[in-house]
Amino acid sequence: MFEKDAKNSTKNTIPVGIASQMTAAFRKSQNAEKGTFTKAAWFPAEQIISLTKKLTEFDGDGIRIYFGRYTDDIINQINKLDYGDKIPASYAEMDTLLLVITKIIEGKPRTDYFIDNGDIYGGPIPLPTDPYNRSSLCPEVCDNDSQLML
Repeated sequence: MFEKDAKNSTKNTIPVGIASQMTAAFRKSQNAEKGTFTKAAWFPAEQIISLTKKLTEFDGDGIRIYFGRYTDDIINQINKLDYGDKIPASYAEMDTLLLVITKIIEGKPRTDYFIDNGDIYGGPIPLPTDPYNRSSLCPEVCDNDSQLML
């Protein structure tokens, strides 16, 4: 478990030079041809703002980021939903991120928080605590000039 910075936990950043080393190590670890694996995921500001509003609304204590992977079947399932952006077929076999609200539940901090009862919200619509996804993936949407891509 990481020890919290007693001064200010909002200062949990790292220098760009170290971040660049981390992204290079990730790319090196991929067992795929260059250009066929996910290098980054981009989420629009409105999606991040919505998530942080829900974090406050549901008295969350943080956000957990899960690593996931698209398959043809998963893309088809997502694209059949009546809401949200469609996933390009080219994302098959690429990694993605899932953002989940966490909160203290029964005294246990950092517990993933999901609302189970879809009936409360009227059926096949996104529940307010469903994991966030549908980012734009690089190598399709990239900032190739970023220091983290070198």
